[in-house]
Amino acid sequence: MTLGVVLVLAVVLPLVQSSPYWMAVLTLALIWMILNQSWNLVLGYSGVWNFGQLAVYAIGGYTAALASGRAELPWPLAVLLGGLVATGVSLLLAVPAMRLRGIYVSLLTFGFAEVVRLLIIADKTGTTGGTFGLSGFPGFGLQSLPPEQRARIIYWIALAGVVLTLLLMYLIVSSPLGAGLTALRDTPTLAAARGISPRTFQLFSFGVSGFLAGIAGALYAFTYGVVSPSLMGLGPMTLLVTMLVVGGLGTLTGPLIGTLLLAVVQAQLQSWPEVRLILLGVALLLIVVLIPRGIVPLASTGRARLSAWVAEDD
Repeated sequence: MTLGVVLVLAVVLPLVQSSPYWMAVLTLALIWMILNQSWNLVLGYSGVWNFGQLAVYAIGGYTAALASGRAELPWPLAVLLGGLVATGVSLLLAVPAMRLRGIYVSLLTFGFAEVVRLLIIADKTGTTGGTFGLSGFPGFGLQSLPPEQRARIIYWIALAGVVLTLLLMYLIVSSPLGAGLTALRDTPTLAAARGISPRTFQLFSFGVSGFLAGIAGALYAFTYGVVSPSLMGLGPMTLLVTMLVVGGLGTLTGPLIGTLLLAVVQAQLQSWPEVRLILLGVALLLIVVLIPRGIVPLASTGRARLSAWVAEDD
């Protein structure tokens, strides 16, 4: 019921919101929600600290941009291709990652992201556009529409992506696959003893996570008409990890709430770019210290305690 009301409000919002700036902020927040849900599957549910997700996200964007600009594919096929290529890259990254544990996985995946970023910057063939990235591709092909109408359609496309992503995540989490992932995260030895294959489940989580990240990257490229190495910078990584931690890792709605909250805060701090990263870092430290599990788990615990208190009074 509550999710239905939120969805209806989200659908009609562009009809009552006239600010182009805030429409752009909300559209970007929706794209980030897809990306953060993909990251949440690996970080939150699988317990693997994969810092290569932004590279996979960027690869999806570059693939879709090339498919749109050079192969002239229709935008749905270009977006799908971005997701599929990103899936393949994520699965390749999973192979060495599965052999490592803890901080070594973080170092491997962070190094992978940095190598991808530097290779794109060093490209002299013009395929990736080097430092400046790619632009000028058709994308959604809505250039002939009035700006306000174009912004609404792109917002609705991104919203549809969020709804489909949330549905997919719900199906995974509520299935034996989701139970297996959380079992491997919480008690890996016991899970392995019960016949749960770490290799199979981690390949699955990396594959699905890569697909969703690639879709998000493609949507970003088509929304803004550009894709560049800046997508993989330390700034975006800090922001997105903060969103996940604030909302609550390993929850379905946590990435949505954390992303929306931080997207709005970041938009308000655009006038102070010098202090934005500092404030985000401080916010991350405070969240880790004060509410380490995030907003959604804290709210769930509070609601359970309140219900128990009311039941005792009755």
